Amino acid sequence: MVKRYILTQFARITKPNDGKLRTKLSVFLICLLFSAIMWGMIKLTYEYEVKINFDVEAASLPKGKILTSNADSVISITVKATGIDFYSRMIKARTKPLQIELRNLNLHRKADQYFGYLRTSRNFSTFSSQLPSGVEILAIEPDTLHFIFEKTWTKLVVVKPDVSLKFSRQYQLYDSVSINPDSIWISGLKNIVDTIRSISTEQKTYSSLKSGLIEKLALIKPEFYPPISFSSDSVEIKLEVEKFTEAKIEVPVRMNVNKLKGSSYRTFPEKVEIICLVAMKDYTRLDPSMFTLFADPESGKETNRNRIPVTVGTAPSFVKVIKIEPDMVEYLIIK
Repeated sequence: MVKRYILTQFARITKPNDGKLRTKLSVFLICLLFSAIMWGMIKLTYEYEVKINFDVEAASLPKGKILTSNADSVISITVKATGIDFYSRMIKARTKPLQIELRNLNLHRKADQYFGYLRTSRNFSTFSSQLPSGVEILAIEPDTLHFIFEKTWTKLVVVKPDVSLKFSRQYQLYDSVSINPDSIWISGLKNIVDTIRSISTEQKTYSSLKSGLIEKLALIKPEFYPPISFSSDSVEIKLEVEKFTEAKIEVPVRMNVNKLKGSSYRTFPEKVEIICLVAMKDYTRLDPSMFTLFADPESGKETNRNRIPVTVGTAPSFVKVIKIEPDMVEYLIIK
């Protein structure tokens, strides 16, 4: 019974049948909401003292040194600010690490390590400049930040492009992939730098290629701590793509004269056909004089046959030899 009575009264209040009561209830709720907003705004004008934790990040390091240990990577700053400043600015500001200038830090050496410290109490202005205006720093903990460094080692390493190339029909890479720069300087701890032989670019796939391109690719940093640094964060790759066609060239076969001193010879056939791929723009440059083919009589002795294989001695750099027809010849030595 009691429960039913309470529910009935609640229904009368939330859904009154009387129009005047409904109007009075609406006015009451509006006034209550307005009062709560005014109270909150008044409270936001008050000043508060709040302790906030900030991450600390070294903005620059002593020349030739690398930071290997930062025991105090978090500091607590007690600030005084109005409620408006705190909620509108400080909450966002605390998500960013505070930068500390260490370039001119005094260091003392012990074995292979260098030690330094920074008094936070003497650097209020450094931290204050990174906080929102209207915020006053009252105290910083800890009073001293300690840092350990080691000597930085540098090394020149090659860059390897991690690219996959897929060409349209009859198109191919005209030359090798060009990289600029093809080597970069890396810096870090000696035991880390010594293990690195090359640096790879980001992985990239190019499909249906029928024209050249120039593109920048980011370099992938190996995951080490402390991290290594690069002299360049990216490289430029250049691809030259051309349409290729098949060409056939007749070239005379030469015997290896060093092994036939004092003798003359004759091959059968005297000429063979080289089948190669050549870029359309280079087709008119082809000439038999650009190729040399050799047959080695010593290879025939191993099989006791008079037929010996033909191999390519020289060929122009702009062609890709596919095969030789026929790839074996007979020969006759004339004393």
